[in-house]
Amino acid sequence: MTAQLIVKCPEYLQAVRDFADQTNQRDDLEKHLAYLTTFKDDTWTVELSQDFAPYSFVWAEFRPTGKRGLAGGLIYHGKHDCGGNGGSPTFSVNLMPVEGWCVHT
Repeated sequence: MTAQLIVKCPEYLQAVRDFADQTNQRDDLEKHLAYLTTFKDDTWTVELSQDFAPYSFVWAEFRPTGKRGLAGGLIYHGKHDCGGNGGSPTFSVNLMPVEGWCVHT
């Protein structure tokens, strides 16, 4: 069983999927979207919203009671942020440079 993904920004998700298709990264995006729901059973939900960083999302887990669990970002890294060096526009850090999406908590 997996948690239910609730997309709060369907138009933005479609725009990011279009970008992923254009850059041949759709499999990577979908793999990371699925990963967000993997660790909780179907009584949990994971909400996905637009982030300020380009092609990136904010996510949060919610228990069946409505109380929030973990939260973080599904951040797109690449040349625009030097693979995740902590600078603009993502302000997210990776230990090794990345081209594609990473789950951050």
